[in-house]
Amino acid sequence: MVAHIVLFDIDGTLISSSTAEEDERRRYVKTIHDVVGMEPLVIPSRFAGMVDPQICKILLAETGLDDEKAKYFLPKVLTRMGEIYRDMEKRPVLNEGVEELLRILTKSQNHILGVLTGNLSAVATEKLRVTGIDSYFAECFCADNYFDRTRLVEDAVRTCVANYNLSNRKNVMIVGDTPRDISAANAGKATSIGIASGVFSLEQLSQAHATWVFSNLKPSNELLRALVHD
Repeated sequence: MVAHIVLFDIDGTLISSSTAEEDERRRYVKTIHDVVGMEPLVIPSRFAGMVDPQICKILLAETGLDDEKAKYFLPKVLTRMGEIYRDMEKRPVLNEGVEELLRILTKSQNHILGVLTGNLSAVATEKLRVTGIDSYFAECFCADNYFDRTRLVEDAVRTCVANYNLSNRKNVMIVGDTPRDISAANAGKATSIGIASGVFSLEQLSQAHATWVFSNLKPSNELLRALVHD
């Protein structure tokens, strides 16, 4: 019987945000230039915890497009982004301890692993494939149809509770590296686990009211007790 669903954010949590920053910048710039013919100024850390459709909407507005034109181009940008990210040269790097932790968790018959990410599905699946960790995840909740992380998380939690007949929303554990991850998890009444492996500190994640906070995903005794309390 499944007791817990553990949903991991990708950028900054599973994958190093510092090593992927240039890849992230290029996928936005290349896509918008390809579709619209203009290049936005992109600083990826500015958008930490946001979802791709939301970010693209902001960037289109910042190129100077009016609301009507931005609305027209947005679906084209979102479709093209998956193609551009798939074909561009990229080197996403896993954060320390990630693969070791995933191997440990997959041995538990009471746990199901998934990802819950602000990435578009085409981008998320490519990141998981390139880093070689796609086989660990049974669930994948992506942001294709969302402009707000809180709604994405609410739907993911509801789906997990229903599909796995969980006794409590707290049995869904959401692991992320930004205060937005934590706030959305708390709004969805899930268990929030903050990992200070991105641009935010332990203190900032604690101030966002994470249930637990850890420096990284290295499988310490403390982290395993939080995740595997069968």
